Amino acid sequence: MGNASTTMLSKDEQALLLEILFNQRYALDLVTVEIADIESGSKPSDEVVYKRLIALYDKLISEM
Repeated sequence: MGNASTTMLSKDEQALLLEILFNQRYALDLVTVEIADIESGSKPSDEVVYKRLIALYDKLISEM
């Protein structure tokens, strides 16, 4: 999380944003869309990132 869009947010603001994403289940939606984009070929990615996304998806699903 070191890109320009997150550096303008304080650590507390970043934590709050993540909490909202999880509470509203947007985190799962974002991961799902990212996986779909990679699988459809509309977004390039390497195998390592894809596998990490799948693991994250599984973890998010199991915690619901």
